[in-house]
Amino acid sequence: MYSLTIKVKNKQRRIFVTIPRFQTGIPYTLATLSDEMGPNGPWLKPYPSYRAHNVNGDDCDQITSVFRVAITECNQMWVMDSGSVGVETRCPPQLLLFDLNTDQLLHRYRLNTTVYTPSASLFVTPIVVVKDPPPRGSCRRSMVYVADVNFHGLVVYDFMSNSSWRAEHTFMYPDPDYGTHTVARESFTLMDGIIGMTTNKRHLFFHSMASISEYAVPLQVLDNSTHFVNGASGAPETYIDLGKRSSECVATATDSRDNVYCVTFNPIELISWNVNTRYNNKSFKRIPINQQLIEFVSGMKVVTNNQGKEELWMISNRFQRVAAGTQNTSELNFRILIYTLGNVRSGSNDDLTNRLVFTH
Repeated sequence: MYSLTIKVKNKQRRIFVTIPRFQTGIPYTLATLSDEMGPNGPWLKPYPSYRAHNVNGDDCDQITSVFRVAITECNQMWVMDSGSVGVETRCPPQLLLFDLNTDQLLHRYRLNTTVYTPSASLFVTPIVVVKDPPPRGSCRRSMVYVADVNFHGLVVYDFMSNSSWRAEHTFMYPDPDYGTHTVARESFTLMDGIIGMTTNKRHLFFHSMASISEYAVPLQVLDNSTHFVNGASGAPETYIDLGKRSSECVATATDSRDNVYCVTFNPIELISWNVNTRYNNKSFKRIPINQQLIEFVSGMKVVTNNQGKEELWMISNRFQRVAAGTQNTSELNFRILIYTLGNVRSGSNDDLTNRLVFTH
């Protein structure tokens, strides 16, 4: 499992997880946690159904491979289907929009080759901003921002106009000085570009996996397609180099108070940074954690629970062992963890709980 997202409605919680097709033989790539328990934890249930998944990569109207999804306040879920199995592109990348009330597909948008490079691009992270949310809005004015981790760029999709454009900047490239990663004393090399993205609905904050730098760009710049009429590298002066942290990280998320969270690789630390402060070591808040529980956090979401409190959800999957070829399937490799953010703000940091445990 690679990432997760959670929907809480009417005191019921649905947890979605992704299983990207890094190789053949994976029967489905998007699932929910069921109420049925297996020997290693809850069974996974294909979403929206088993038949909706492109098992052999030969039906591009089905779902081929998903790294991450995004759920909005409209009770809708945007799914970024990379179209890839292993290193091979089987289908054009596509954005899928599901109605979580009915689990029906509402909309499909296949990316045009003007915004990506076939057999080179890999789309992994969608971030969605709804400009006309309920109850007054219709959710049509939605913008989707998708990271191209392999070809180092960003695709912006305007739902209302059903159009997309590409943005690029050198900040989205990997830094060769940080292409070798060490997590829990195991090292592997992966020169991934832009992957971690989050927003406070004013700026898009982002970083590459092979980097220790954090960057930002105003959403109003990305949302204006005229900036990119003459090429993807438009408006370069609007991008902001925020600063550096001690180590690389992948997943990131923002709470309602403009705190941005991520888990660094080496040392393994859960840090938070408020966007109204400088991005440096003095501004980071380090949240006490058990390092063995979060060796590689590939997915992270901020969720409001039934009591109206925000929680930080994380999925840890020990990806460093997959990359290094040292994964032991008899060990516990997958965990979903929950942290109550109200306790972080008040200074109480002792409630990191391992609520759900999985083995491979």
